[in-house]
Amino acid sequence: MNYPILYSLQRCPYAIRARLSLLLADQTVLLRNVKLQNKPAEMLAVSPKGTVPVLYFLQEDRVIDQSLAIMYWALTTNDPNNLLRTGEPETSNEMSQLIEQHDNVFIPQLEQYRATARYHDKKEADARQICEGFVAALEGKLTHSAFLMGNAPSLADYALLPFMRQFSKVDRKWFLQAPYPKFQQWLVTHYNNPLYAKVMRPYPEWLVERENVIFNSES
Repeated sequence: MNYPILYSLQRCPYAIRARLSLLLADQTVLLRNVKLQNKPAEMLAVSPKGTVPVLYFLQEDRVIDQSLAIMYWALTTNDPNNLLRTGEPETSNEMSQLIEQHDNVFIPQLEQYRATARYHDKKEADARQICEGFVAALEGKLTHSAFLMGNAPSLADYALLPFMRQFSKVDRKWFLQAPYPKFQQWLVTHYNNPLYAKVMRPYPEWLVERENVIFNSES
């Protein structure tokens, strides 16, 4: 059987959420782990923008190279846990708005926070405080339910998780004493899920080994 090819990078948050959705949708792909300093010509040929994730359907000569689009493709194909909240239009709309705010507003704020921390900028605390507006809103949601859209995970949880992981690691000492206990527990709950270990499993660089890895929920 001809599986789609996924070009991925282990710790890239966009690639992480793509891999999460593929496992959650029981979609099998051939995973090619890459390094952005050594991008495969095969990847650039199908997606010249040169970033991951890239999902390539060889038989159809079709490419999906946006992480959220990969998530929607996977779960529209198969969504056994109703992560898209099909049949719940109000919840689905709220979820879409939350993800849009996260992607368009929070992620740039997070990048600024990470940059100030990386270069020991005096404005690190200010950049973090800007990020905290969104994190505090999530804390409020999680005060009322175990997950962002209720007591069961949704697309929103998995779309946000990789970036919230990044936020928590910028200043680990500060984060562990920050006033976000529900948010911290939410992260721990995901980390303790065996699915997370599968998603974060390291693979050799594809350009070195030239071996496709069959990546699915059973691997």
